[in-house]
Amino acid sequence: MERTTPKLIASLDRAIRLCQDTLQYGKASEPVPQRVPVALKRLAEEVGEGLGLPKPGILDFTVEVPAALMVDADPDQLYRVLGNLYRNAVQVLDAAGAAHPGSLTVRGFRNGAGTIIEVGDNGPGIPERARANLFVPFQGGARPGGTGLGLAIVQELVRAHGGTVVLAQNGGGGATFRIEIPDGSAGRQA
Repeated sequence: MERTTPKLIASLDRAIRLCQDTLQYGKASEPVPQRVPVALKRLAEEVGEGLGLPKPGILDFTVEVPAALMVDADPDQLYRVLGNLYRNAVQVLDAAGAAHPGSLTVRGFRNGAGTIIEVGDNGPGIPERARANLFVPFQGGARPGGTGLGLAIVQELVRAHGGTVVLAQNGGGGATFRIEIPDGSAGRQA
């Protein structure tokens, strides 16, 4: 019984996440972002804490964001974006079971009239078969048991801010997603 309990709990957690993602994605559309200045470093750290990061000896978690960096975004939606990206990275790194600790790094910086956020890991990268439909709901999943909704939701929320999300780096050194969110009215949809 003691050996099966963790597996049962993990299976239940996956089923709950699948149901939550499916129900959330099934809504007609996400609410219009309620944009305010958000302290990116604090939010990035909060998302990590919510996922129990870092995991000493297993998963390093680094936030390389200037303390004063503000992003013009809906804080709840940005939390969800980062949470989906972090969760994907954690799941990939856990599945890889590397002999050395996994690493999840968040970077943030200004770029003209917007903010760039990069979320990268040191995992195996995203397989070619998954890259073709990376942001397509129910098709972009790269791991068994995945829904393929996490990145589709990320893209939908970032686009609602007038921004973009791309797979900026991929390969044996891991995967890095780059989000660009423009400031002010340039990022708001009519």
